[in-house]
Amino acid sequence: MSTELHSSTESIGQPGMAAYLPSYDECYVCGQHHPRGLRMRFFVGEEGEVCAWFLPDAAQTGYDNVVHGGVISALLDELIGWTVSFRNDLLTCTAELTVRFLKPVLLGRKYLARARVRTGRGKCWAAGGALYDEQGSIYAKAHGKYFLFSPEQTRAMAIKMRYQTGDIPAFHRWLDA
Repeated sequence: MSTELHSSTESIGQPGMAAYLPSYDECYVCGQHHPRGLRMRFFVGEEGEVCAWFLPDAAQTGYDNVVHGGVISALLDELIGWTVSFRNDLLTCTAELTVRFLKPVLLGRKYLARARVRTGRGKCWAAGGALYDEQGSIYAKAHGKYFLFSPEQTRAMAIKMRYQTGDIPAFHRWLDA
């Protein structure tokens, strides 16, 4: 699997055509209108990977020019959870998350976060992901366990999702249920 970075307008698995997932306005990580959030856009890459571009800003630092570990943890948690949600067409909540920081994540650099499902059946799924720089070096990696929401819980959240033109119609089947 290549760690080569692609332009922000293309999905790894579909060159020239981004396959973005919807967002939830109240979410700190993906909410596009959250006043203090990361405003991340997640897209589907090769083999069902969920990916996101991350260009940190000064409001996300702990020490000078170093992104706070809590920000990186939140990003990886959301990203990894989306892989399980997308795979199962049900939203999730985190049961366990382990993050390993390998290098400081610095301002002024563009990073690619990627995650994929590892195992799962029933209500509990495991997945993992990492944050890469433009040369493919790993800066942080994480793995976690996620519980699937019920169809009713997913429906209650899906009706609040924000879909932009061209977004993947994730959870649409629950809107009509």
